[in-house]
Amino acid sequence: MADLFIGTGMRKIIFLMAVLLPFTASAKLMDLTTFKLDNGMDVAVVENHKAPVVLQMLYYKTGSVNDPKGKGGIAHLLEHLMFRGTKKVPDQMFNRITDVYGAENNAYTTYDETGYYEFSDISKLELMMALEADRMVNLTISDEAFFKERDVVLEERFQRFETQPTPLFYETLNKLLWQDSPQANPVSGSVAEIKALERTDAEAFYKRWYKPNNALLVLAGDITVNEAKTLAAKYYGGLKADKTEPQKTEEIKVKAQDVFIKTKLGDVKQPRFAAYIRLEPDMFNKKEILALDIFAEYLAGDDTAYLYDKLVYEDKKLLSADVGVSYDEKLGGSFSFYATPADNNMPAEEISALYEKEVAKGLTLLTEEKLTQIKNQVLSDTVYLQENPESAARFAGSMLLSGYTTEEIINYDEAIKAVMLEDIKNVFEKLKQAPVKVKGYLEGLAQ
Repeated sequence: MADLFIGTGMRKIIFLMAVLLPFTASAKLMDLTTFKLDNGMDVAVVENHKAPVVLQMLYYKTGSVNDPKGKGGIAHLLEHLMFRGTKKVPDQMFNRITDVYGAENNAYTTYDETGYYEFSDISKLELMMALEADRMVNLTISDEAFFKERDVVLEERFQRFETQPTPLFYETLNKLLWQDSPQANPVSGSVAEIKALERTDAEAFYKRWYKPNNALLVLAGDITVNEAKTLAAKYYGGLKADKTEPQKTEEIKVKAQDVFIKTKLGDVKQPRFAAYIRLEPDMFNKKEILALDIFAEYLAGDDTAYLYDKLVYEDKKLLSADVGVSYDEKLGGSFSFYATPADNNMPAEEISALYEKEVAKGLTLLTEEKLTQIKNQVLSDTVYLQENPESAARFAGSMLLSGYTTEEIINYDEAIKAVMLEDIKNVFEKLKQAPVKVKGYLEGLAQ
């Protein structure tokens, strides 16, 4: 999820935990309960009573894929505007109130979700819920606030992309990967699109997508299910649902292609190589994606992984290597590889060939014993998530939004254990059949 599938974050946890943590068939991964309010709002509760703190995470099931054509960046801009006030909580008072009461808050926008969270002492939870419920339906957007925030996101766009060659390079690859799909468009929108946005665009997007029956509330920490039901009903239950018909997804035909681009940009001190494989919606089931994620962990989960051991330490061809998997059953996703060559003059074709060769070779060297070790690493990471309310909330929320049931999340550790070597080999063969593959090499203009 940015990233779409939770698997991309499962890495870099000390292996010793895999030995110390008990993985029994009867133990639940986390104390997770879900229910739905009468107005259609989904609620999830992750109990953790080790400290008197709680995290409220509110997800809206919308993001930049729902930006109207020509209005790129409006989902992200609205995220900023959500802090500009309501009649009850005037402009910018939201942040001041949370600061006064010692709460942390933040927000983000991805392709298919927009999230807002507050982390506070349990005694402040009702205030945090009242604040979120208020701005879910009562946001007011003045011209002054709109244009100020539009300038802010425009400046963000310049600082993070327009003046940064590496993010621009990855953005170009993403456009080639997703072709005519809304996922080809940057979450931030383009400079031209941001400049053209109007207050009415934000108001229309808010009215269309910000409603209780298009939201998921996750409460994680020192709270019981009964307390959560009472508070969710008190603050969110009275909000009116919007029965607007779901937006129909435009069917876009995929054009099979295998593209390799070479880009030269100024201010590039270190060349970069990247390879993306597009994963189509419904192309993989949950077990296959989990197998692919475990394979990615084996390849480049940390600096002891196969690609690091082979290409960084042994052959000294690369300075770094990374592999990621993102996937949503409705949107699809990608299998991605990133590398930084040790030699700035290493030909792009050589890095590409090296990537394909070593990923395939790595699979042939993967044994059942090594797979068990990797699964234990993933298990330890996954179990450790429940120790922190924020990581537990993000894990549960992302999984629920990706289509996992409560039972599948609670028993996710069993799903990890069930992945066999044959599953990884089969999903790798399926991966090779993907119709869209994009590779790119970025280097400086002076080279």
